[in-house]
Amino acid sequence: MTIVHLEDEPWDSGIAAYALALAAEQARRGHSVAVWGRLGSPVLAEAAAAGLAVRGWKNPWIEMPRLRREMAALAPAVLNAHTGSAHALALALAPRGAAVVRTRADARAPKGGALARLVAGRTAAFIAANSSLKAQLEAAFPGRSARLVMQGIAGPAAPAPLPREPVVGMIARFDPVKGHEVAIDAVRRVRAAVPAARLVCAGAGALRERLGWQLKPMGLSDFVSFPGRVADKWAFLASCRIGLVPSLSSEAVSRAALEWMAAGRPVVASRVGGLPDIVEHEVTGILVAPGDARALERAIALLLRDAALCEAYAEAARDRWSRLFSLAPFYEDTQRAYEQAARPAR
Repeated sequence: MTIVHLEDEPWDSGIAAYALALAAEQARRGHSVAVWGRLGSPVLAEAAAAGLAVRGWKNPWIEMPRLRREMAALAPAVLNAHTGSAHALALALAPRGAAVVRTRADARAPKGGALARLVAGRTAAFIAANSSLKAQLEAAFPGRSARLVMQGIAGPAAPAPLPREPVVGMIARFDPVKGHEVAIDAVRRVRAAVPAARLVCAGAGALRERLGWQLKPMGLSDFVSFPGRVADKWAFLASCRIGLVPSLSSEAVSRAALEWMAAGRPVVASRVGGLPDIVEHEVTGILVAPGDARALERAIALLLRDAALCEAYAEAARDRWSRLFSLAPFYEDTQRAYEQAARPAR
């Protein structure tokens, strides 16, 4: 099958990660796959680095005649649009007989006006990256169903044993929505019960510098560290006993939660976005209300003090990732949606 993914964001994002992981796995399985997007974007750079065919544009509407000729020459069975603007482009570019599929992996609710309904009527299938988005799509477009396809990722062949040290980790860009300040407050409180507890936050972003200035004056530098981007992601995850995803909102897809589970680590996460679909409460981790430092503190303390429970959650997290969130179910669920969408189009 020839597949073209349209992802036109100018930055890296969870939406981009979803699209690129899928495209790379489809290519590995023998499909002819291309990624189209903005010239100079991280999306196209990462796609090219993965060996995928790429096509960039500066202004697609001005370049439309050329883009349509190139798309017709590819003769794709499916055009998969990953953003709203890419959805409109896909409908404009789709050759006769091609199916347009819209994947929603962003936190914003779909619009349900007359124009949106017209666009939906020309769309062969909708894919939702979490159950909340699925419900929103089906409410916005009565009579249309959306297929739930959660993101899958590759993981290590086997998880490393849990470290003895009570290290709690985050891997996320430093942005207020990710909840770093809540995590710091929670671990500060945890130290009353577990004095050796430490918080290590990997990642980059403007907030990292501001928070870094505050560590020493606030007496936090003894147990909080910001190593920046880590060269070996899996080694970092293996060095932590618990993974945190304390986001305040968003998380339509959560690559970090999936990575913690693939690494065989229990996850303490906020009950936002797609996280309740990923983390099975009190089985693979613990879900708390967003922004609730005290609830986060209690969850972390429980897992640090109860070694058997922490081990059980870790094992269950790895098993749940393998069954539901590895690349195989991600690919297979998507292909079923594609085949259903392409059948009437042909």
